Amino acid sequence: MPVKYIDVAAVSDLFVAATRAFGDIAIVGKGAAGTAASAPKEFTNPAAAVAAYPAAAAGTLTDLAAAISLAFKQTPPPTRVWGVQVAATSPDWDAGLAAVANLDVQIVALANTPLNTTTATVIGKLATHVATVSNTGGDGKERIGVAALDPSLSATAAAALNTGDVKNERMFLIAHKSSTDDAAAAVAGVIAGYQPHISMLLKPIALNQSAVFSDTEIDTFNNASINWVTSPVLIPGRANFLGEGYTADPSKNKKYVDIVRTIDDVNFRLKAALIQAIGKFRVSRSGLRGIVTIAQSVLTPLVSRQVIEDYQVYIPLLVLFDKDPTALSAVELAQIQQHQADRSVDIVVTVAYAGAIHRLHIDLVFK
Repeated sequence: MPVKYIDVAAVSDLFVAATRAFGDIAIVGKGAAGTAASAPKEFTNPAAAVAAYPAAAAGTLTDLAAAISLAFKQTPPPTRVWGVQVAATSPDWDAGLAAVANLDVQIVALANTPLNTTTATVIGKLATHVATVSNTGGDGKERIGVAALDPSLSATAAAALNTGDVKNERMFLIAHKSSTDDAAAAVAGVIAGYQPHISMLLKPIALNQSAVFSDTEIDTFNNASINWVTSPVLIPGRANFLGEGYTADPSKNKKYVDIVRTIDDVNFRLKAALIQAIGKFRVSRSGLRGIVTIAQSVLTPLVSRQVIEDYQVYIPLLVLFDKDPTALSAVELAQIQQHQADRSVDIVVTVAYAGAIHRLHIDLVFK
């Protein structure tokens, strides 16, 4: 029998990081006349939503069922849509949004609630909800809100409504000319079908709209950070598309909704991967090197997929650990000791993101 100088027992202990859906929707809306509020329900097909929220008259749909059905009609469609029913009479939108706060969704809309002077307060509550939950909610709760402008309003009147609470970088506003369809639900379905880094510009939308906006109206929406439904003559088939991918508030350097969604997605991926270091890795040079490796394992594939352009992972404490111990000053030694005593580590991750081209300027010169 041969002598074994080194005996290794291999143990498989692979770690699978949590995954976050990028297009789950929650729609809050009214049921049939006389119905009361109900708890959130999950749907993976429109027929189930129609059955769950039946209308009083045959052949019709409730606001909530119609919105969920239209969201599923988009191509590509969402994977999962949550319905939250509020009372048909005197709906409590605050309670409905409070129920949504506990759901792991990324897109929120209110069924059949077009933005006008009457509903501005309600849409403002939606904007406050997505901002508050994204900033103070649990991990993975980051989200955006979608609202449609009242199609009966003029472009100038509609543009004036992007103000107050509604004017938020986590809101996506859409102008349209459909008198029958819930454009907010349709747009929510469109956004849900694409990965976060995909621009919403010129993405097809299934919406019953035959008329188009004039150049003057589009200029008004464009200047007010409001998106619109268009039908470009350069695209065969004359289908309807999203004319832009703006957030409602570009003042914080997040002009496009894919920026907001990509930040949320990268944020979740990093936290889901780095949680394996909590309680295991030491506040030491090797421990911090391990943290850098974990962050690289998340970000490098995103560079390969062209989701992001580049990244840097910087740990200030690691700089001190990399120095010659005999060359450390008293202040630097105190910093190391303090971090080891607190068992806390600060990390700075810098990501370079380059969005899709939205404008091309061509000089066509004939000679």
